[in-house]
Amino acid sequence: MEVTLRWEDVNYSIIRKNSYWWQRRKKTPEVHHILQNVSGEVSTGDLVAIVGASGAGKTTLLAAISRRIRGNKLAGKFTINSREIDREEMTSISGFVPQSDSLINALTVEEHLRFIGLLKYSRKMPQIQIRTTIQKILVQLGLSSLASSRIGTLSGGERKKLNLGTELLGEPYFLFCDEPTTGLDSFNALLVIKTLKNLCGMDQEPRNGTNFEMEIVPSERDLWEPQSKAFSKGVVCSIHQPTSDIFHCFSHIILVREGRIVFQGTTREAEDKFREAGFICPENYNPIEYYVKIISQQPGLDLTTKELPPICPRKYHWRTKSDENLHTLWILQVFYLLKRSSLISRRSMKEEIIRSVIYMLSSVFLALLYQGVMVTTQTSVQDIEGALFYICSEMIFANYCSVIMFFCPRLALLRRETGEKLFSISAFYTASVLEQIPRNFVESFIFVGILYISLDFLGDFWTYLQMSLSLSIAAVSSMGYGFMISGIFIEEDIVNEISMPLDYIMMVLGGFYINVSNFPYLKYTSLFFLTNEAISIQFWREIDYIECNAPTDCFRNGTDVLNYYAYGHDLTAIWRDYVGLGIWFMIAHILGFIGLKRYVQKEGYF
Repeated sequence: MEVTLRWEDVNYSIIRKNSYWWQRRKKTPEVHHILQNVSGEVSTGDLVAIVGASGAGKTTLLAAISRRIRGNKLAGKFTINSREIDREEMTSISGFVPQSDSLINALTVEEHLRFIGLLKYSRKMPQIQIRTTIQKILVQLGLSSLASSRIGTLSGGERKKLNLGTELLGEPYFLFCDEPTTGLDSFNALLVIKTLKNLCGMDQEPRNGTNFEMEIVPSERDLWEPQSKAFSKGVVCSIHQPTSDIFHCFSHIILVREGRIVFQGTTREAEDKFREAGFICPENYNPIEYYVKIISQQPGLDLTTKELPPICPRKYHWRTKSDENLHTLWILQVFYLLKRSSLISRRSMKEEIIRSVIYMLSSVFLALLYQGVMVTTQTSVQDIEGALFYICSEMIFANYCSVIMFFCPRLALLRRETGEKLFSISAFYTASVLEQIPRNFVESFIFVGILYISLDFLGDFWTYLQMSLSLSIAAVSSMGYGFMISGIFIEEDIVNEISMPLDYIMMVLGGFYINVSNFPYLKYTSLFFLTNEAISIQFWREIDYIECNAPTDCFRNGTDVLNYYAYGHDLTAIWRDYVGLGIWFMIAHILGFIGLKRYVQKEGYF
């Protein structure tokens, strides 16, 4: 059954500001029209090429008709078999393959497809059907021999095919590919286009000694559905400078110039239209290069048909897949994302071990530096309080710096995966946070454990457990601080500029550099104070005696030390610090999530 997608009077504009906000003189923003009154259609079984010079609007047109543009600046009417559809419905029945791939190099080909299937289709298909579909796609794209290979080892052409396979999991009616041949040599580019041609149902043949369009192994014939159940797809590609071999694979072409369609139709109709206009392609000349050259030299040339033909009534019986598009449960999205993250971490275990060893070396250095310090002398008070503040600072800095650049390198992949409804932004954020928490606790206990074994003044095992727990809570809260900075300020340059003054302010309010009794409320906004007070109370409240030879101006016990630094000295103060760290954790993650969501859902396409 043929399915026809039609777009009518599509317009898309962006605003380019001519001045900065702090300048007094304001200029009127410039409106740049990328698409202007564009109309056309594509049906299943068509292989369509969108061609034009650089900057003509090819990618924007592709993103517009596939409804991958976020925001409300895209105007026009979009219909499937004469029935108007919205963006969500369109994305449910189509796939979009971007020019730059969004693949995770640490995963294998089969693992990548399996996670995509579980995240997007686990409620629509049972897992056995997902596995069968994956095997069918691997065979269809000629990737079955690479199923266990890591994506990072694939060639450019193989990565392009895997991107196609990612979208084929949902068995879409339409497939939109943004420059699928970019970065490939002519042979591999032809392989990719031949694969697309096969998906359209054009020239489907079993594989033999010379045919490279499809790989079918006799033992895997049972993977294929009966021909009566199969359907051809409509494929639309934006393509730059295709060879003549590639051009002749396409059934239809769309010629674009400055956001307007100059011609749309079959390749044979293009030849006739240009001949009627007085332009005859020379022999031994690539036709598509000739067409692009002509429309660039003739700004007023218009070879479009003014009215679109009516759609045959028999196509009205088509029914959308949107009713069947059940999203994976939120908790399962979190579970699958955690599973994927843990698998990636295991594959990069060497880097993780090196990072942890470097982090633990600081505790070894601290242990060597404070060897011989005794808790019962007056001079040891400053040494011990300095050591406690150093432990607190190291824990906070190490954990928030480890995630302060967390979202920046993942933003492009995140925009694509959430745009394709694989999972929600909240599921990704939750999984990212849960992934970090166990490491925060483990590293905190090990860090303090090294000091506990090496230094005599740290007290008994109970003191070690209390301090480790406090530092673990501080590590989790400081990780939230890092996520907040990473979510609100995505750009790497801004992250460093913003975080440094905030760090200095919180460190000064930590209780070691100034007497925080002058800041009775402001001190509780500092992660350093909340952490330092908690571990100081847990350490000093166990010290009942400190040598004092002078009648005044000396510390006689741990309570005197806590009073000197304006810290509390009971369990109520510790629980108050825990509550403060918990509030820090919640507020930081709320702000981080809001900031990340704003960037992910900003207007544009992926």
